[in-house]
Amino acid sequence: RAKGKKGKKKKKGGGAGAAGPSQEPEEGAEAPSEADAAEAAKKAEEARLLQLLATLTEERIRFGITAESQAAASAEVAKAVRLDAEADEADEEADADEEEEAAAEAALAEVEVARAEARAARAEAKAALDKAQAALEGIETALEEAAAAADARRAAAAASRARAAAARRAADAAEPHRDA
Repeated sequence: RAKGKKGKKKKKGGGAGAAGPSQEPEEGAEAPSEADAAEAAKKAEEARLLQLLATLTEERIRFGITAESQAAASAEVAKAVRLDAEADEADEEADADEEEEAAAEAALAEVEVARAEARAARAEAKAALDKAQAALEGIETALEEAAAAADARRAAAAASRARAAAARRAADAAEPHRDA
């Protein structure tokens, strides 16, 4: 049984008469009834708690709950809590791994873009080189044509000089006959 305070007994007032206290309620008259109500509520709460304890004890017996089985259940709960914490930690690691994987994929995409840009730049450079090569070949062809034309002019000039020289010789050879 639970121990509690015992209530104070009320003193009964005197009867009617001039010598006794007045019949009108005094200011402190309500206090004893409030104290009694608080004491009754406290006793009711104690009784309710005792009934709950008895019910819990009966349930423990009925379901075969012993200190050992309760300790085992507590150990299982602790294990479940630990495993849950480990699962949370694994989830966090997986999230971090996914973030790193996403960053790696983004970096790979950037590398692929850079590679494509480098290929395009190489293709442009090759086209420019091909154009320069064609221009160089055109220049070489023009130089060869110019050299051939110069050679032809030299040959024509040499032929013209040879004809002129032949004409002078013929003219010189014909002049002695004129004087004669």
